[in-house]
Amino acid sequence: MDLSTVTRLKSCLIAGTGAVSVLLLASAAIAAPQLVLVNAKVFTADPARPYAQGVAIEDGRILAVDSDEKIRALIGPNTRIVDVGGRLVTPGLTEAHVHLGNELPTPPVAMPNLPFPGPTAEQALAAVEHAAKTRTDWICAYVGPLVARDQRNWRRALDIVAPNTPVYLKGFWGHTTITNSEGLRRLGIDESISDPLGGWWGRDENGRLDGRAYEAAETITARIRPLTPEYLATAFGAAQQRYARWGVTSIHLMNNDKSLEVTLAGLALAKPAQKWTVYSWGAWQTPPERIPDAWAVVDIAAKQALGKVRVEGPKWMLDGTPIEQNSFQRKGYGNRPDWHGRSNFTDAQLREILKLALERPTQLALHVVGDAETDRMLKMMEQLAPASVWRTKRVRIEHGDGIQPETAAKVAEFGFVVIQNPTHLTMPMPGESPASDHMLLKSFLAAGIPLALGSDGGPKEQNPFLNLMLATLHPAEPTEALSREAALTAYTAGGAYAEGREQRKGRIAPGFAADIAVLSQDVLTIPPPQLPATTSLLTLVDGEVIFEDPALASTK
Repeated sequence: MDLSTVTRLKSCLIAGTGAVSVLLLASAAIAAPQLVLVNAKVFTADPARPYAQGVAIEDGRILAVDSDEKIRALIGPNTRIVDVGGRLVTPGLTEAHVHLGNELPTPPVAMPNLPFPGPTAEQALAAVEHAAKTRTDWICAYVGPLVARDQRNWRRALDIVAPNTPVYLKGFWGHTTITNSEGLRRLGIDESISDPLGGWWGRDENGRLDGRAYEAAETITARIRPLTPEYLATAFGAAQQRYARWGVTSIHLMNNDKSLEVTLAGLALAKPAQKWTVYSWGAWQTPPERIPDAWAVVDIAAKQALGKVRVEGPKWMLDGTPIEQNSFQRKGYGNRPDWHGRSNFTDAQLREILKLALERPTQLALHVVGDAETDRMLKMMEQLAPASVWRTKRVRIEHGDGIQPETAAKVAEFGFVVIQNPTHLTMPMPGESPASDHMLLKSFLAAGIPLALGSDGGPKEQNPFLNLMLATLHPAEPTEALSREAALTAYTAGGAYAEGREQRKGRIAPGFAADIAVLSQDVLTIPPPQLPATTSLLTLVDGEVIFEDPALASTK
């Protein structure tokens, strides 16, 4: 954009749209920008102009992106000038999928060999037995796939080693919950309990509870230690401070195991620095008896969201994961060839979820991992509405592991956006379906599928630059690796697109929100092993500094 255009339009930027008004304030006095970044390598994530040397910011928005010379020409007597010393400047990163605030109710008992393969059943039982000698409160621990896949009656086994102490074992990835008789008693769960919407209780050959809770039934955590706004404020506040040091300016929170009400109250107490989009849970602590109730909760919560916080969803968990072997796969699992996993919802329930998504304005998010579950979802969507209608809804597919090359074209046609999690590439999971060996990245972009990246971290955040490294290496399938530019675009513009805000943020372009990070390293050129050490030296949200390294040069 040349200087004459900037001068005519700079006072006409429409807040919240990213567009420029056609009405000019002809006689208005033009103020200089409040902040400029110069001597930079600016990666804009804007195809119209991928790179520049400087950025001018005024009233929380990008005023101009241009050469050093032209940006310096805009400087006024009160402009703050930041010389970034040739460093890489990018749009603020979007953490497009994270779970925060859900720690175990009591400090976890140490277990060996986490995360993979985790303790054996015998090791886990021995650790619980040792803890039961001194504890009367809940014995909690994280476990791995060896325990999750062990088909023994865990209630009976835990009762032997901890007959009077409540036990709560949790898969470190979620999707596995195990307790004993005393735990069930303290939770008020007896044999008469019904399966919740989107989940089920494990039972033995006689129909008695066997200690396992699956999917929506796993929200029993919230009954052990109900989360408070004060607790969440502390967790959210600490997370956003660490995210600011990584240059993350937007966070998509997957709101599992807690109500929207308590989450919004926690965020209000935390005083959000970043922009938060909270994706509500389709079924949680006390699952609704009716599927429409999930949208009613969103309607109420959306009116309570203020400032930098938005509410979207609901998000529905259509199946599990390959780790505990409950994602619904076309082929049987290698060590259990007759077991394909299962869906969390009946056909009638899934149809109702999808029909309501077509009728309601909020964005639908679907956890769908297995290729067979992806097939079922696509078939039902096709029956309910043409692709052109689904494109207007911009459905989020969380994880996308079940999208195989032969279904990618259909996903693109329906206009879905895929949120992929590169840390899943580090999970060695022998014994599952061959389909789970594939996690597409490059093929999504080749098929025209919009891509965003998130860590799937929880209960704490994860380093986005570790995920960037994994996305650009793809250790399991290097042909699916992303280029550095594509991965960084997915973490910036892709994240904005995933929440329907691509005209407001995610790029460094005139009129867009001044959500910006000045990085300590050039993540586009440094050797891959160095990527996780990257930090932000200056992080801006709407032009306001939320983190600044004192070493960064500034002349004013």
